[in-house]
Amino acid sequence: MKIRNLLFLTLILITLFGCGKSGSDKNRPNIHKPFSWGKFNDIYAFADNQIWDYGQLKLHENLERMFYTTSNEKYFTLERKKIAAIKQNYKFANLLFFCDVHSNKPVSEYVKKLLPDKVATISDSLSATMIATKDLWVQNQTVIFVIGKDVESVLLYTFENITRIFEVFQNRRMQRLKRLVYKTGLNKKEMEYEREHYPWELKLPKGYITFKRDDESNFVSYLLRVKKYPDRFLGIYWEKMPENIVNKEWLRNKRLMIGKKYYEGDEFYLKDVIQQKYKFESFNGFKLFGKWQNETNCTGGAFASFAFYDKEQKIAYLIDNSVYFPEGDKLIALMKLEIISKTFHTKK
Repeated sequence: MKIRNLLFLTLILITLFGCGKSGSDKNRPNIHKPFSWGKFNDIYAFADNQIWDYGQLKLHENLERMFYTTSNEKYFTLERKKIAAIKQNYKFANLLFFCDVHSNKPVSEYVKKLLPDKVATISDSLSATMIATKDLWVQNQTVIFVIGKDVESVLLYTFENITRIFEVFQNRRMQRLKRLVYKTGLNKKEMEYEREHYPWELKLPKGYITFKRDDESNFVSYLLRVKKYPDRFLGIYWEKMPENIVNKEWLRNKRLMIGKKYYEGDEFYLKDVIQQKYKFESFNGFKLFGKWQNETNCTGGAFASFAFYDKEQKIAYLIDNSVYFPEGDKLIALMKLEIISKTFHTKK
């Protein structure tokens, strides 16, 4: 039994700290392991009582961040689990462990036995650290360990790095979604048209069809419609601009124009949207997101628009992601549209 446990621990440590890969391989799941269980927006936390009592409010507040669509939707749902039930939970997609190396409490003891080498690095000079792992026990899994020399160090490190913890889970979730988005391949016919006619290119997944095309006015939009799933619209508008005048007002006005001209009168009210500065890939720009409605058709939904300026081309761009789905949540559909949008690049 001891030999068996040692082999299991060795395999875990190899997964955690060895076999580094470069390029696109590092984002691929380990096909030799089973698939993870549960929803990709659930995070299961394992923490001893004192750490959880003092840290849970901050953890819920930051990991359960809201995104406003037609209502407030959570990026993640955080739930504490008992370490005694680890055999029933270790195959889920997102796990978060906290360890006080001087504690003999159940969760800390579990992590110390699992990661003895990493626990040994904790000292006065390194009072706490974080270890983020990929596909530890199953495919498409993210496991994060926060280890500290005492409760205070664990909590302080967690609070100082809470955004980083969120981003690790979020980035891995986006990688999973990207594999799903492009699982069926690319719409090569439309991509060839882009290369021949437009000053930009986009990796359009198979299944998306051309919804509106107005080459004279520099606009095209694509639609994915699948029964029982949200309708997804991705639009791109561009205009020549000798000097950069892209700002929040420009974005609002152009998005209203697009809704009126191409989407049968879709509009939005300022009270229903949020605007902010936003870095779209290498471009500094703006983001506008929230709720749209169409009073004529008695419909509504959620959207997110990105505006930026390419100074080499002297062209302003607006990329619009829009979702119609009265039956349910819209956040995942918007995330998938953003994944596609971020394959956009301008021609030099």
